[in-house]
Amino acid sequence: MPRTRLTGMFLFLVLPLLWVSLGNCTQLSAEEKKAKHYERGMAYFSDEKYQEALIEFKNIIQLDPKDAKAYHQLALIHMKLGGMPNLQAAFGELTKAVEIDPTLEDAHLKLGDFYLLSQKPIDAKKHAEIVLTSSPQDPKGHLLRGRSLIIEKEFEEGIAELKKSLELDPENEQIYIDLARAYLAMKKPEEAETTLRQALETRKDSATLTLAMGDLFLIQGKQSEAEALYQRALEIDADNEALYAKLGKYYLASQKWKKAEETYQRLASRKPDHETPQMLLGEFYTFMGTGAKALEHYQKAVELNSKSESAHNALVNFQLDNQKWDDAEKALSGAPDAKNKNSLHRVFEARLLLGRGETDEAIRRFQGILKEDPEQAMAHQYLGLAFAAKKDIPQAVQELNQAAKLVPQNRGVRKALAAVRVAEGDYALAIEEAQMAIKLNPRDVQAVHILGQAYFQQKDIALAKKVYQAIVEQIPQDPLAHYQLGLIAQEDKKFPDAIEHFEAALKLRPDFGQALTQIVSIRIQRGESEQARKRIETQIVASPKNSLFYNLLGRVWMQANQADKAEIAFKKSLELNEQLEASYMNLAALYQRTNRMDEAIKEYEQLLVKNPKAVAAHMVLGIMAQQGKDHVKAKSHYRKILDVDPKFAPAGNNLAWLIMEDGGNLDEALALAENARAQQSDNAAIADTLGWIYYQKQGYLKAVSLLKEAVEKLPESPEVKYHLGMALFKKGDEAQAKTILEEAFKLSPEFPGSDEARVTLNSLNKT
Repeated sequence: MPRTRLTGMFLFLVLPLLWVSLGNCTQLSAEEKKAKHYERGMAYFSDEKYQEALIEFKNIIQLDPKDAKAYHQLALIHMKLGGMPNLQAAFGELTKAVEIDPTLEDAHLKLGDFYLLSQKPIDAKKHAEIVLTSSPQDPKGHLLRGRSLIIEKEFEEGIAELKKSLELDPENEQIYIDLARAYLAMKKPEEAETTLRQALETRKDSATLTLAMGDLFLIQGKQSEAEALYQRALEIDADNEALYAKLGKYYLASQKWKKAEETYQRLASRKPDHETPQMLLGEFYTFMGTGAKALEHYQKAVELNSKSESAHNALVNFQLDNQKWDDAEKALSGAPDAKNKNSLHRVFEARLLLGRGETDEAIRRFQGILKEDPEQAMAHQYLGLAFAAKKDIPQAVQELNQAAKLVPQNRGVRKALAAVRVAEGDYALAIEEAQMAIKLNPRDVQAVHILGQAYFQQKDIALAKKVYQAIVEQIPQDPLAHYQLGLIAQEDKKFPDAIEHFEAALKLRPDFGQALTQIVSIRIQRGESEQARKRIETQIVASPKNSLFYNLLGRVWMQANQADKAEIAFKKSLELNEQLEASYMNLAALYQRTNRMDEAIKEYEQLLVKNPKAVAAHMVLGIMAQQGKDHVKAKSHYRKILDVDPKFAPAGNNLAWLIMEDGGNLDEALALAENARAQQSDNAAIADTLGWIYYQKQGYLKAVSLLKEAVEKLPESPEVKYHLGMALFKKGDEAQAKTILEEAFKLSPEFPGSDEARVTLNSLNKT
């Protein structure tokens, strides 16, 4: 018994001591864990393994949410990772760090730099003053305060702060550069030059200061002096890739193409195993329009460093720009960030969807990216292009304008803005944007084409002609320039010249349907129908699988009352392209004209007995029923087509029209027309249907945009002009509505809707 009691007493005394000891071990263990995470995190940071370092410092925060140094280090890691989401995260971590420990001077200084980047100098100055209160001789504190004051245009006080910073840190070359910029902002270029010369007196071998002096001379228009200094900077620091990029960019801006190429090749020779020179050469050849060479260098960059995200991004971007969808997809799947997708990788994926026609999904993806990263310029750019593809011009302009704010020197954005301004009908702004794109790259033929198109639409024919003649002189093999010159000659009633240009376009591009259509139209107007037909047949030999050419041949045969030959041509057209609605319409019109309705119906119904999913048979029967005012039967055929192929645009368009015409569900009609539009964005009939549905739904702004497009492509249709005139009238643009309605009646006194058009026009004439 006594032994047992003694044991119990012993346990009673010892247990409290054990708990104290265990408690101390637990506390020490947590501190030890933090120390180990910190040690590992700093090692990863030194080795530039930033993702691994990020995990270690996040572990510290989990152990101790009040560790200010850990937040500070997290911010530094995010800054190294780069990109808008990481920079936003860095700002948040720095804010937490100074809230917990206001004595962290470096965190205050970096927060101040963030505020300067955001053009918030007052907030930046507050952080500078916090640092200077505890460390009055801190050169970085004076530098931050000086920069803040300069942005506030408090130049004298700001320069005094910069000079104080320089006094405390005379080796900091950046302060001289900031001083020079301040003098430039005060319009004192002589003092800016003096500041840099003083710095160079004792630092003759400073590439940074030499480059800054070159920039100053370039701003002052001293081209040769700037070039000499850029070359001198390269002599000082011959391995600095940024200096080669700078000199090459200068040569590009000066249109010294050969020197730019030699500069990049020099770097490639100096660093044959590095990807950056190859990327610079890729960018150069892209700029020059030499796609094959550009691709070769982008691919070599990836081969040299398969782990380089920038090399992969350059390659994918090039492939997407050149519509190499499968190659882009393959490159994306092999990119270093394929598993942990950053925002740029996701932008590329959305661009791929857009390129393949999945516009709605692409829009959803772009919007998701921008929700997380509102300053992703490429996402804004291609979201704008996606809206343009859907003919939502106001939204397209909004997104592209946002992209232009973020990257004002991006010629792709400027070019896209020019194109949508043309679509919008704002030709003055289109010209301005196109000229900016051309200034950024005088060799950008696409931008020049947009400029010519804007002049042509603005009816400034002389300037349009001048633009296209310049293209033909420099790039004689450009078929589109010849085509546009043909349209201009046609406008001037110079028909032989027009035919000559259209023929040149066809020689360069044998499948150029619009060029052949214009030749045929001119020939027929001049009473040369047989010549027109023979010309089509000749072109079919050159491009035997072009469904548009057979459709055109069928129309000519139909006009010549050669029904059998017309039928053969239309059927051949549909055999080559069963999506070509025009051939279905022409075939149905042919049967109606030749009183073969019953015969045709019987033939196609027999075909459906053999194959109930025969889309072509359903389409012709649907059109014939529609022409015979049997809307129930027509809709039934169109629905059966869509059951087989939900993306069959002609059936979707016609069904949408009939639903609207019969007073059915406008939302269903809208969905059908939108789907048809997604499949055939250039189809004028679909634009007319969709625009007229928006009119019925009182969406007049969108209706006008779509119907303008339809009128441009179907200028001889009084019904389409009636639709546009009514939409303009409801939108409140009475003057233009009157003009368009008058044009409709000039084309024909009677057309579907002519009674309403006449009443509206009479009311407009009275006002």
